[in-house]
Amino acid sequence: MELKKIKPKKIYEEVSEILHEKIRGGVLKPGDRLDSVEQLAEQLQVSRSAVREALSALKAMGLIEI
Repeated sequence: MELKKIKPKKIYEEVSEILHEKIRGGVLKPGDRLDSVEQLAEQLQVSRSAVREALSALKAMGLIEI
């Protein structure tokens, strides 16, 4: 039996996934403003740099504008 290796996720990837789900689920609609980096970091209990990286990744996917 061959098992697939489990890769641990980076924190910014998890933050990105959370925000992506909110966009796909319609919680965040086009034109909605996101909370500030500081607020998101506090809400998600992560560093501001993790939030900034997540936002950069979402921008690269064309999901948000910064």
